Amino acid sequence: MDIRERLLAAFQVEYQEHLEVIRKLLADMLARADGASGIGQLDEIFRRAHSLKGAARAVDLAPVEQIAHRLETLFARLRSGHIKIDPAVASLIGRSLDMVEDWVGAFVGGLIPPDIAPAVTQLEVFLETGHLEPAAASPLPPASASPSAPPLFVVPPELEAAVAAAAAPMAEIPAEPVRTAIAAEESVRVRAVHLDHLLRTSDELLTETMTQRAVSESLLSLDRQLAETEGVWCRFRKLAGALSRDHGDDDRVAALERLGEDIEQRFRAISRRARDSRRRQQRNGWALRQLGIDLQREVRDARMVPAESVFAGFRKMVRDIARDAGQRVEVHVTGLDVEADRMVLQGLKDPVMHLLRNSLAHGVEMPAERLAGGKPADALVALRFDVSDGRLAVWVEDDGRGLDFQRIRAKAVSQSMFNEAEAAELSEQSLIDLIFDPGFSTAGDVNDLSGRGMGLSVVRETVTMMNGTVDVRPRAPHGASFRMSVPLSVSNQRLFLVGCQGHVYAIPTEGVDRLHRIAAEAVGTVEGKSVVCLDGRQIPLLSLAHLLGLGETSVKVSRNVVPLLVLKNGDRRVAVAVDDFMSIRDGLVKDIGVPAAMGTMVAGGMLLEDGAVALVLNPFEIVETFRKSGSIRVLTTVEKPAEKRVPVILVVDDSLTTRTLEKSILEAHGYVVRLAVDGLEALNRLRAEMVDLVISDIQMPRLDGFGLLQAIKTDQALKAVPVILVSSLEAREDRERGLALGADAYVVKRKFDQKELLETIGQIL
Repeated sequence: MDIRERLLAAFQVEYQEHLEVIRKLLADMLARADGASGIGQLDEIFRRAHSLKGAARAVDLAPVEQIAHRLETLFARLRSGHIKIDPAVASLIGRSLDMVEDWVGAFVGGLIPPDIAPAVTQLEVFLETGHLEPAAASPLPPASASPSAPPLFVVPPELEAAVAAAAAPMAEIPAEPVRTAIAAEESVRVRAVHLDHLLRTSDELLTETMTQRAVSESLLSLDRQLAETEGVWCRFRKLAGALSRDHGDDDRVAALERLGEDIEQRFRAISRRARDSRRRQQRNGWALRQLGIDLQREVRDARMVPAESVFAGFRKMVRDIARDAGQRVEVHVTGLDVEADRMVLQGLKDPVMHLLRNSLAHGVEMPAERLAGGKPADALVALRFDVSDGRLAVWVEDDGRGLDFQRIRAKAVSQSMFNEAEAAELSEQSLIDLIFDPGFSTAGDVNDLSGRGMGLSVVRETVTMMNGTVDVRPRAPHGASFRMSVPLSVSNQRLFLVGCQGHVYAIPTEGVDRLHRIAAEAVGTVEGKSVVCLDGRQIPLLSLAHLLGLGETSVKVSRNVVPLLVLKNGDRRVAVAVDDFMSIRDGLVKDIGVPAAMGTMVAGGMLLEDGAVALVLNPFEIVETFRKSGSIRVLTTVEKPAEKRVPVILVVDDSLTTRTLEKSILEAHGYVVRLAVDGLEALNRLRAEMVDLVISDIQMPRLDGFGLLQAIKTDQALKAVPVILVSSLEAREDRERGLALGADAYVVKRKFDQKELLETIGQIL
């Protein structure tokens, strides 16, 4: 790359940053309800305009320098109070910034840049008179190719020398560190494909650590079998010795004793090595898993980029499309500093483009029509990014015609989807659902923008595959507002695991409103459909097996209790019955092939500890499928056959050492152990999965052991769970308080031994 290309490439990055900051700060000032001057914002805006002018001068882009110089003067007067900011002044500034963007874009693309004279004249007239001229009614002429255009880019000799020095090899840079007024974080450029590979590698590493759990369980089982075999051998040795003595064969008795001692020593040596190997494997497996988690977290953070990196050019794209169609628009883009996973942003690129083109094709009117309807000639098209409830929310809005429900009804009738009577009965929400169907379009003809009926269906399918939702609502006072909501990251999601028909399914916790366990008799029927009354609200109910088309539609219950999740999508709620609540965990959701019958309800898959794959369901799409289903069967239940289950014990302690010690002791004696670091986390686990016993410390952050005990005993669903308090608090009043609150036992840590704890657990369970 020669010096000219380097300078121009650097300028392209810098000028875009200046324009975005100026636009954002102006929007913030206009939005201020207190009418304050926003002097801090004006200082920064002035500095940005000055920097833009200097950068344009450095690369000899005189037209950009001319506009920037006049904007700098305008901002200086705003800062001094001689000019007040208002929508008209902001519009003039916005058009000037758009001209800079158009001019640079055409120049870089080898096209003839647009004439800047009208923009410069408007700025000069305003600066001289304080009055604004009407914006030009006709769109700017399109830029055209100009292979023979005279060079507009001349590099001064002194600048060329400076850049050449900056581009020198690293070895030639002086060793003395450069000191600046503001320290900046070091950064390097990394190709996106390498980050993608690194993410897959970290996922594979975590997958391998999952298999280590199975190895740990196998080694633990082997340890137990060795101990049992040693016990059997000891009994056999005693019996054989007794039989030999009964026959009076002292020589055989002595030989048998020697052989028995030798075998017993071998058993003990093997058992010791097995235990040592198991402990080392557990430590190494735990360390490996922590390293894998840390690596995945670092990769996830590295993949987070601002929305600007993907959508910076969309403002110009919309203005160009509108200009070619004879429309006049003001494009507002906000929230470009919001950060999300690069793959998420890339996945949203086509849906956002579809929605913006849809706004121009179906929403925005021509200037004459807008003026006749009492609207400004310039339409508004807005693109906004935000983070809401831990998810990325993207809005595409316009102040155009809005949703024409009558036209949607007429189109549905013309396509034989409904007859006129049925179409007349359709609700507005049902009509909105129609516009997302493939092949449905209200456009009168097919052109570059509309008429093929694929745009909105592609939007919904793409967003759904990202485990997201898209909805549309009328925008006051005019227009329509589309909102997409997707996870911030593809690398890690919080998932709730449930069991259904012998399979494990995962549901992102963002879509789960509440968990309930209800008596089967509490399920009612309204108009042939199952419902359940929760918190005074009647909610439709269906089994997950029926939704997924697994054949059986009954729910397998224990002791006539139905576990159900309340899923949410906006204001809508549906209850889904499952066979079991299992656990909550973080996991990477991968795109996998799924049965077509499950449609868009399956967002991907995640790997479980045993190597099996759990399907990850889209809770928002389940709500929509549930709502639109015309044939919902009445829920039925089947009692599960009695089965021997291993007791589950929840250990609650803020000390990692104590948690590890108690977990090792309990697992060595055959219990399944869950861990929590304080009372609040313990309550969440208790409400998410079945626990047979709680062992809790008392002194913990957020919610201590006494608070946890009280919360358990006052919760109707949890009060039967026994609780053992294990604490260093030895005072008699502490012990009495714990027992008074309902603790089943109180163990003092100072005289703690595992035999006492295990005996206490055995008596309780």
